[in-house]
Amino acid sequence: MKPQRGFTILEILVVVAVISIIASTILLNTSFSRPENALKKHAVELAKTLQLLMQEAVLEDRNFAISVEPGRYQILEYDGENWTPSEDRFLLGLQRKYPFEDEISIDKAVIKIEKTEKPVPHILILSSGEMTVFEWEIIDRSNQLRVRLQSSLLGKITMEGPAEGLI
Repeated sequence: MKPQRGFTILEILVVVAVISIIASTILLNTSFSRPENALKKHAVELAKTLQLLMQEAVLEDRNFAISVEPGRYQILEYDGENWTPSEDRFLLGLQRKYPFEDEISIDKAVIKIEKTEKPVPHILILSSGEMTVFEWEIIDRSNQLRVRLQSSLLGKITMEGPAEGLI
């Protein structure tokens, strides 16, 4: 009598494991490298930073502002007379440089974003719990994508996008 030939359960498990690893690697690499994911991640981090600054302002009785320059933003603090860049290590860690363009409207007036010697406070975040009402569009021109952040007077942040065709 001839012995029966076939695959053992161990061989089948090894093949299934190898196929699973390859498939998961492909899925992870394709879903995280999309341009809309990078833009959305940046917008979510920015919205969280604004909300965190609002909480810090109220809890610590401090006034903050965001100064926007091309490709970056800076957190400012009010010292009673002037707006100066924050030296708080935690707040410095929240500041980011990014490859996107910004368009900010405050009271339906478009703010010109340019590099200046002295930072200009664009968005105020006050210890009274109030925030400048703004519309901040973050634009990825190379991929034709944009995200819009909007705020209310009491600091509620909403986000629209990213979606193709908004430009």
